[in-house]
Amino acid sequence: MPRHVRSHVLLLLALFALPLAAREFDVRPAPSWVERLDAADVKVARENVRWGIYDILRDHQVRDGSTFYRTVRKVLSPSGVQNASELELDFDPSFERLTIHEISIVRGGRRIDVLEADEVRVIQKEEDADSRIYDGEQTALVFIKDVRPGDVIDYSWSLDGANPILGGRYTDEYDLSSGVPSRLIRHRLLWTATRDLRWRGGTPKVIRNGDDMTLVWEARDVPALDVEDSIPTWYEPWSSVQVSEFATWSEVAQWADAMFRLDERSTADVKALAAKIAAEHPTQAGRVTAAIRFVQDDIRYLGIEMGRNSHQPHQPSETLASRWGDCKDKTLLLVSLLRELGLKAWPALVNTRLQHRLTERLPSPFLFDHVIAQVVDGRNTYWVDGTISDQGGTLPTLETPSDGHALIVRADVTALAEIRTAAKGGTSVHHTYTTKSYSEPVTLGIETTYNGSDADDMRSALASMSLEDFAQERINRLAGDQPKIERDQAPVIHDDRLRNVITVTERYRVTGMWEGGHWTWYPRVVEAHLSRPDTMIREMPLAFTYPLDVQQLVTFNFPEDVGVEKSTSVTETPTFRYEYNVDSNGRTVTIRQVLRSTRDFIDVKDVPDHLTKLNGIWSEIGYRLAPTGASGGRVAAAASLPEMKWAVWGVFGLMFAGFLGMLFSRRRSAPTAVAPRGFRPGEAPVSALAFGHADDIDVHLSSLTCACGSRAYSLPELQRALYAEREMTIATRTCGECGQEQSVYFTAA
Repeated sequence: MPRHVRSHVLLLLALFALPLAAREFDVRPAPSWVERLDAADVKVARENVRWGIYDILRDHQVRDGSTFYRTVRKVLSPSGVQNASELELDFDPSFERLTIHEISIVRGGRRIDVLEADEVRVIQKEEDADSRIYDGEQTALVFIKDVRPGDVIDYSWSLDGANPILGGRYTDEYDLSSGVPSRLIRHRLLWTATRDLRWRGGTPKVIRNGDDMTLVWEARDVPALDVEDSIPTWYEPWSSVQVSEFATWSEVAQWADAMFRLDERSTADVKALAAKIAAEHPTQAGRVTAAIRFVQDDIRYLGIEMGRNSHQPHQPSETLASRWGDCKDKTLLLVSLLRELGLKAWPALVNTRLQHRLTERLPSPFLFDHVIAQVVDGRNTYWVDGTISDQGGTLPTLETPSDGHALIVRADVTALAEIRTAAKGGTSVHHTYTTKSYSEPVTLGIETTYNGSDADDMRSALASMSLEDFAQERINRLAGDQPKIERDQAPVIHDDRLRNVITVTERYRVTGMWEGGHWTWYPRVVEAHLSRPDTMIREMPLAFTYPLDVQQLVTFNFPEDVGVEKSTSVTETPTFRYEYNVDSNGRTVTIRQVLRSTRDFIDVKDVPDHLTKLNGIWSEIGYRLAPTGASGGRVAAAASLPEMKWAVWGVFGLMFAGFLGMLFSRRRSAPTAVAPRGFRPGEAPVSALAFGHADDIDVHLSSLTCACGSRAYSLPELQRALYAEREMTIATRTCGECGQEQSVYFTAA
């Protein structure tokens, strides 16, 4: 959805926003320097629109700190009326003045002026308030009356004023893609030839007239951009043109260096704080750790990014007085403290989205969305993020997300620096099920160890909840597979923050685990990272979690010796490595599954092979235990034997939502198998059968037989569930001969 029509939440805000006596915007005709293009109505087939909208023209013109916008769009359906008749015009009142030039409806060849200035509502936008960032941006809301399918809406506005933080220089990025089909997208820049300008991403038409020149970029008959799901953050599927008056990274570094300087009051306050830290901690390592934790934990994250403070940090004296700050504020305080403690430290500007692709862009201050610290201790260079609260470890072991490249804020810097961080995060989960008797509850012990960044994440989560809340979350997660689970004791949490290791120990009882004669183990932590994308025939790379190091080990202790076929399998791709090992020793069975990633994406050409290997993993990820001692002799081949017989059942693990993804409401079983196998049609959500009518379900079910050969099933129990954004009907029934439960998944055709 285009950003000027996307938010219906703003409608509620507008109901309470009254026009002010001093209007926050002007109403007047477009300035004389604007070139008005013809935007005649066009005939558009409905199948060639999106959201009921077709853009005839999107025009953008710039001259000397003034920016003109014009949109002409055709509305072709009631949904298009809803989407196109609510306009949002954004501006920053600290340096921009909004002027609305025209809002018209063209109907039947007649132009109707529908601009009612007194009906325009200006509200505080604050889109990033959920992230504790406040930038003071405002939005003028316009609700156009009497819009009908077939109308053309023609509206234009201007913003006058440039961000003073750039010191009179210009840099911007122009979109050449659109979320809706567009006949013409144009960007027109009026420029003085004596000022150096660089551009990248498209070749403009250049018109020169003495010292003046006009640059025009155009894109015609632009299709609606389809962005596939699960793409890496650094991948940009859209087309754009970058323009910048900054010639080198050195110029950007000098620009930033002038802003990251302490005033006299801040210098004194930082010295006093550093002296206090030094007095409280006898070792240099202790002082450095204390300084980092003070900034991370004691200065809460809050960004007041209005006017110049969109890019210029507040002084440390202000940050210390308020005890809040955003990434710029916290980093300036941190590097100042570390310098007072004898280390070399500088702010470092990064782009958390582009990462390694930052080197492909023209130098510009607007490319950066985050600030961290570069710290040099002797020959070692470290990267510290002052916004990561509750982080563990010390300077040599801190784990900071690798943002690819950074611009160090120093006047002598001439190029981007490469960020090299060692990924030390990992999670290891060990479940131990002990069965003393099949008629008694099974005891379950779980020990989970979090290291590095995974420990940081867990520590942060623990800081926001009580132990009881944490205990309830854990047992409810386990109850999805084991509904008759009870807690033996509250979870025990041990946090070694210096080593950055958190260990969680849990104890439970599971009643009736073997009452059905079988039970299936699913490695939920591993499984949560093996989901498929919605779009599988792709034109864009597929994202994968990186860094990732998860291990699940489960141990089953039984009252007698068991016979299990030992096996090991490894699935390896350029993106991940998955290991699966089954072992036994007398009365003990162990299953170990490990998933580690090596990069954060799958190339388009490798996606089919990636999905094929995921299917292979899913076919063996669940391990089905069917002991004859628990089944009461229902497995004929093993009825007279005291030993255990085992079968591996291929099953796709249902995905968790929230902390470990989404669980279906019930666990489904399958007939006993003698070897690993894949899914038959309808056996799992991934192979759900399409149906057009409820009768189709009955017809299909009547054709199925149980593994024992019987067709004598109970009446099916029908449930509805949501899987991968598809509604499904799950038919579950029980075989009247052997008692096995069968589930079949259907989705609407």
